[in-house]
Amino acid sequence: MLLASFVSLVGCGNSNLGTRGDGKVTLKFTHMWPEHAQLMKQLCQEYSAKNPNVVIQPAYVQYDQMENTLKSSIVSGGLPDVFIFWSNAFSSFAKGGHLADIDQYALAEKDNFVNDGFCLEDGKIDGHYYAAPFRASGYCLVYNKTIFEKNGWQEPTTLEELEALCARITKETALTPLAVYGTSSGTMMQVKSTFDAYVDIISGLASDPSYINGRQDTQNYPQLRELYATALEKYKSWYDSGYFTKSPATKDNARKEFTNNNTAMIIFNNNNLGDLIKEINGAFEVGLISFPAPQVVVDSNGAMKNYTNGTFDSLFISKDTENYEEALKFVEYLMSDEVQQRWAKETTSVSLKKAVTYESEEQIRVAEILSQIGSYPQKRDFTLTSAMSTKNYQMILNYLNGSSSDTALEIITTAQENAKICVEDAGLSLVPIEKELDLAEEKYEWLN
Repeated sequence: MLLASFVSLVGCGNSNLGTRGDGKVTLKFTHMWPEHAQLMKQLCQEYSAKNPNVVIQPAYVQYDQMENTLKSSIVSGGLPDVFIFWSNAFSSFAKGGHLADIDQYALAEKDNFVNDGFCLEDGKIDGHYYAAPFRASGYCLVYNKTIFEKNGWQEPTTLEELEALCARITKETALTPLAVYGTSSGTMMQVKSTFDAYVDIISGLASDPSYINGRQDTQNYPQLRELYATALEKYKSWYDSGYFTKSPATKDNARKEFTNNNTAMIIFNNNNLGDLIKEINGAFEVGLISFPAPQVVVDSNGAMKNYTNGTFDSLFISKDTENYEEALKFVEYLMSDEVQQRWAKETTSVSLKKAVTYESEEQIRVAEILSQIGSYPQKRDFTLTSAMSTKNYQMILNYLNGSSSDTALEIITTAQENAKICVEDAGLSLVPIEKELDLAEEKYEWLN
């Protein structure tokens, strides 16, 4: 099925489509949710039933193949008329002139989105809106509430409390605190990236103009590189202390570790939460939190401002579509309160529309957690290639398991040099940091 969908997408250039011989308009639409293919097909059919002059041809590819597939289709014939992609990764498509703007929709609908329409602003580049945020996609810390209550454990509200809880779990029980899985894009690496994110937030780098495109030049801030190295050392200390699972290679294996009561918590994507609840089948209750911030973040902001790893799964329109108005109407249909409510109910997804409501406590809580997505946005305008990501991941993995003699600082230096190569390969350069960063030692005691 994947091959068939891939082939149909690669051949979905718009030059041979548009208006058919019978006068109907055909729109190619590609998403990345095979698990929801039937529901999406139904929505497309219902749209065509209401708009008989328009035929929607849905196709899908696996999410981890989406970017490469879109790039291939640009070369082979053109992007699909409408497609799903991530708000934090579309920059190169927009700057390459491959996307049509949705300014008309964004300006008219902004007030109907949560958080003053920030999710729409996240899809804005050079004064134009390109991304219609279909749903939120982020990671939560799901915990076994039944086990917590049995052992008298409290929900952690700071990173320090989470670390102390992990130490207590390993000391008092045979459980592994956190279920994660490997690979460069797996949740195991999210622990490390979250540590780095809090370094960026505390130092002020996350609010520097250079941060948005991920090309910040840290050459004049050797202390910042040292902080990333200290964060890697902390990550290894968690690894050595057995705070997270080391063997699960896939998210399914990590999920089983949690549902089989082998771990107390799991880092989990909200869009798979419904399946997780079904698998648990009432065997225990679950609670949800975001990955908590260090105490210094709480103290400096006067309120908890956690970093939530995630983005928005958004709708985009190809610049080359021959039927822009019909494509925009289809996007407006998928973004309508009616469709958004239905999608949230049937898939347990989180919408960004104010009018959408949720039935379960878990979904309500997830919506609260994911409201933080995009607080510190990055839209890289270069690609960290799959080969480079794998190289960096293997380098860190070798450091964790002790098979590498490289120091944490050497690894961070190499990883930054690898990123610089990708930046230069894209014909770009690093951007100087404008802000005076706050690198006071007392603000990073949580790394020790």
